Amino acid sequence: MSLSPEPIRRVLYLQKTEVLAQQQALVTRTLQLALQDVELLFADRVEAVPMHAQIDVVIAPTLPWLPEALARLDGYRWIHFLSAGVEKIWEMDFDKTQALMTKSSGVHGAPMSEYAIGAMLYFTKQFGRFHNQSKQALWQRSWLDELTGKQLTVLGLGHIGQSLAQRAKAFEMTVVGTLRNMRQVGQVDRVLSLKGIGNELSGTDFLVCCLPLTKDTRALVDDEFLSHLKPGAVLIDISRGGVVKGDAVLRALDTGLLKGAALDVFEQQPLPPESLLWKREDVLITPHVSGTTPHYLERALAVFVDNLQAFQQGKPFTSVVNINAGY
Repeated sequence: MSLSPEPIRRVLYLQKTEVLAQQQALVTRTLQLALQDVELLFADRVEAVPMHAQIDVVIAPTLPWLPEALARLDGYRWIHFLSAGVEKIWEMDFDKTQALMTKSSGVHGAPMSEYAIGAMLYFTKQFGRFHNQSKQALWQRSWLDELTGKQLTVLGLGHIGQSLAQRAKAFEMTVVGTLRNMRQVGQVDRVLSLKGIGNELSGTDFLVCCLPLTKDTRALVDDEFLSHLKPGAVLIDISRGGVVKGDAVLRALDTGLLKGAALDVFEQQPLPPESLLWKREDVLITPHVSGTTPHYLERALAVFVDNLQAFQQGKPFTSVVNINAGY
């Protein structure tokens, strides 16, 4: 999908009411610096979207009311999503081919890779155990392991996976990862396809999943996949709910195939209170927070500006949504 060469003059920014008030000043400042004489329109609900307006760019999260908002417009040329993951849009009722679509790739690289490193250290240094002991005033020492020399296998060497690889190398880890389109990646020792990763699992100490949710990745990490892991491995899931099967994780923990799991996303969110995952000492559960950061919006807007500058210079867009791949 290409974008007609006319200048960008009208931008519509959509956001939830409670969030828009916090974001409007930064959005205004950023877009006015990037676009001279831009007309900025803001809407926090469908009814606030101007009827029959001609818009050049719509900037929005994957809001549930996005289709209704777009339907009120007479035209729009470009949608920029404030999220890096866009799996929610495929079930939304609007034409995905009508306008160019870009996403905020890269915004999660720093926070999510830091989360993964923290989770690896949590299990390696037994922080959970010592936290429980401290609440009981127990002084019980044990020998701790280290990350040095361990193998990290990353499912998905996108922005997050590459950021994680860089940080893991500071701990002198061996890094293996998967890519859809094969190429060499800095700080990664071996790059394989997702289908070819099986042989590496037997040497994996830490398996980090940061894949998008697509028809090819749904329920990918199941009993069969986990059965190839090195016994005593740790699973860290920062992908999208549905890539990893929760019941398979439980079985792998029960058999000792997994020593532990740090889970930030789940097939059903919030995770139901009756889930057996809550009750385990060997599971670290967080409520889908690995990508949160105080710098989120400025980074997402920076990705938009990068795409804008590419458009103005006649260069390819930097983060186009791939309709065929589903992300």
